[in-house]
Amino acid sequence: MKRIILIVLTLFTALVAVGCTSEPKITTKETLVVGMEAGYAPFNWTVDEQGAYAEAVAISGQNAYVDGYDVSIAKIIAEELGMELVIKAVEWDGLILSLVESQEIDLIIAGMSPTADRALTVDFTDEYYQSTHVVVLKMDSIFANATSINDFSGAKAVGQIQTIYDDLIVQLAGSVHENPLSDVPTIITAINQGTYDLTILELPVAIAVVETNPELTYIEFNENNGFDISYEDSAVAIALRKGESELLLAINQILATISSEERENLMADAIARQP
Repeated sequence: MKRIILIVLTLFTALVAVGCTSEPKITTKETLVVGMEAGYAPFNWTVDEQGAYAEAVAISGQNAYVDGYDVSIAKIIAEELGMELVIKAVEWDGLILSLVESQEIDLIIAGMSPTADRALTVDFTDEYYQSTHVVVLKMDSIFANATSINDFSGAKAVGQIQTIYDDLIVQLAGSVHENPLSDVPTIITAINQGTYDLTILELPVAIAVVETNPELTYIEFNENNGFDISYEDSAVAIALRKGESELLLAINQILATISSEERENLMADAIARQP
């Protein structure tokens, strides 16, 4: 009986010690493999070695680097977890498959919103960014002076496939909802060519797009005239496989230490670095 009591007490002490540990550490792996598009500035973009800033990280399996806000967040998380960061470039519509089915990556840090549909397949951390959504179009567009989402009747609007950008188009009253495209660079090229009138992007992405495409502009609406959007669609969070509660808790603890001011500074720095 004394031996049983001693074993129970020993286990209890060990559990208490684990519960009181303040530093989040995941010790089962030495590397943290993060998936992102590497083509979604300022959250993430691809750059060659010659043009890479010190903040950039080599893309696994490619002769290129990736930089951006997502990379900065990934580096903070990997460092705090005591793990080596590995980043893989994955097409947007393959990210969740790479996480859940092939398990080639451990996390998705790719400007992804924690929507209810996605949450059926993956778990999400707390937000690591909160976005405002805007309309991007040519400066000389007949819709450039719009002040409300009700001012786009007849506009040919296109969004990125399987994103909130495409979902929000239905709120542009009277607009023509075109078939979505695969990625933002393709969309911007099509708008520049006059194939479409506009798209919807997050504000940081729109700022990055306009800086590299001076013929474009964006419209940010006030609260009463803008999009009706839920928290889950405006938030940006990290996706991981369901059931990995230890990793989820650890990442949330890390994110809680990154202040709003630091997040905005990281985003501003990413916008300044983008090619």
